[in-house]
Amino acid sequence: MLTKQVDSRERVFRPIPISYLIQTANQFDCDIFVTSDKYTANVKQYDEVKNLRMTGFLTFYFKGSDELEAEDRIQKILWEDIEG
Repeated sequence: MLTKQVDSRERVFRPIPISYLIQTANQFDCDIFVTSDKYTANVKQYDEVKNLRMTGFLTFYFKGSDELEAEDRIQKILWEDIEG
């Protein structure tokens, strides 16, 4: 299992549609979860992600055969330097 912790207050967060995040997550075979505050959501499930506050301290969990690739892609779409 790969864990990625991010404080969204310290990094530029690129707002994206929830559907894009879910579609991206579903391209990978691994399980992807994110925890914000005390709520954990399966990033592949719309009903779970829509109730999640993507602010503050976030912990992403990736588990499966392509977890490294999934972590890299999710990080790029959410926190890649916007000015880049």
